[in-house]
Amino acid sequence: MSDNKFLYTKAYYKIRDLILKNPEENVFVIRGGQGASKTISILELLIKSLCKKPKEASVVSSELSKMKRTVIRDYVKVCKDWNVFRSDNDWNRSESKHEYFNGSYLDFLGADVNDIGKGFRRDILYINEADKMDIDTAVQFISRAGLTLIDYNPDKLFWGDDYINENNFITLTFEDNEYLSQSEVKAILDYKQKGFYDPSLPYEFLFKDENIKSKYWANKWRVYGLGQVGSIDGVVFENWEIGKFNPNGLQTSCGLDFGFSVDPDALTEVAIDKKHKRIYLKELIYRKGLLMGDLAALVHAKAPGKLVIADSAESRLIDDLKAKGINIKAAKKGRIEDGVMRMQDYHIIIDPDSKNIIREFETYIYSDKTSKLYIDANNHAIDGIRYNVMYHLDNPNKGNYSLK
Repeated sequence: MSDNKFLYTKAYYKIRDLILKNPEENVFVIRGGQGASKTISILELLIKSLCKKPKEASVVSSELSKMKRTVIRDYVKVCKDWNVFRSDNDWNRSESKHEYFNGSYLDFLGADVNDIGKGFRRDILYINEADKMDIDTAVQFISRAGLTLIDYNPDKLFWGDDYINENNFITLTFEDNEYLSQSEVKAILDYKQKGFYDPSLPYEFLFKDENIKSKYWANKWRVYGLGQVGSIDGVVFENWEIGKFNPNGLQTSCGLDFGFSVDPDALTEVAIDKKHKRIYLKELIYRKGLLMGDLAALVHAKAPGKLVIADSAESRLIDDLKAKGINIKAAKKGRIEDGVMRMQDYHIIIDPDSKNIIREFETYIYSDKTSKLYIDANNHAIDGIRYNVMYHLDNPNKGNYSLK
């Protein structure tokens, strides 16, 4: 193996030293801003380790198609530069697998297309863009790996932060990549110029309200310039917190959004406190691939006798559940904007065990905030909640939502 064609960045040495200095750790979390070279550095470390001694490794992500355009392309480039491919048969392009000359093995897997999880065991696991992967899938991988490397952009807090301790975590920035193009360095520094009245202030004063010129660009600098946790760009709901589901004597009902082959059926228990302008939420069902009989059985078990509000456009599905004894009614769908604005007018408390609802509230974003256009993703539970809220706020006499 010859690696003289490829230059190592500061990020490479920082990640390497973190792992070498903490041999007792089996999970390492690498957080990085834009241009920090965390992905290419981890790939370099993987390749060197696999060349040194026979091991089995996997690189996993939420989407295989995206990896083919980014991570896999980088991996192949490094292998070619270092003369790691000894024959045309080493790299299986169609299956994204690499069988090394010494018996090592590496494959690229996407949680969206590969049947992976149970029985999956590797010496080394690399979860790329881990914040895009749900926690249940990630835990299946991590629990069966000898060593796990996690990388992510810190748009927001996510499950990976629960793995962090003082010995296994590092934050990287564009300054750790001395080979980054000057044009990209300038673009990143522009976030700071656009975000603050006085960009020269030290960190402890930089983000004071009186110094923020633009919240959007200030957040860009925090996340992509400094590699610090920020809020995702264009998030729809900022009026929420995680807290105990405590409706304080309020009657509760449920909001249901029907899933299809790739989307989950999402049932949420909802309590609306109009006096104090609060909405309480608790996740009851969030599952893909349910047959109507299975869904009805779960609703009976999770919300016995409760009123369920669902999308009026799905009248056939509503009739099916009604025939199975579910107390279900249709809400007029209306404009998404109207329902979202109603929800934004209340303070929302989400039960801490409602992991999928929390993830949706963290990642449901505008495609165009000015025009009130929303990206139709990460909103399955939110749609059901919206049906419920619109039904009760537009029909104050339907369902007793006054305090007992």
